[in-house]
Amino acid sequence: MVDDAVENACQFLCSKQREDGGWGEAFKSCEERKYVESDDSQIVMTAWALLGLMAVHYPDEKVIEKGIKFIISRQFPDGDWPKERIAGVFNKTCAIEYTSYRNVFPIWSIGKFSSQYPDSQLLKSLKLS
Repeated sequence: MVDDAVENACQFLCSKQREDGGWGEAFKSCEERKYVESDDSQIVMTAWALLGLMAVHYPDEKVIEKGIKFIISRQFPDGDWPKERIAGVFNKTCAIEYTSYRNVFPIWSIGKFSSQYPDSQLLKSLKLS
């Protein structure tokens, strides 16, 4: 049995997944103290959403695969990901650039996906060697 708070959090995350498979929140959320969607999906925030869903073993694998596809689609040939909007904001006005986030969280989410869903068709279609 899943706790109501966890179920509500999963429903919230899934309701914010964009058509392209990603998630994105604007820094204005901190200032306004409510969720404000960004104009586009962002890699780091997509990875955060996926890590949250996978942590509680969210049952709809397609939601997670769609997010993983988004992350993979944005990766450069050299393995890096593009620099995107600021992901670290606090105290309503302080924004910090965490340069490693764009690599750490996508790698972590792909790694968790590969270990948690070893039989995934998406995983089988990827060339990870």
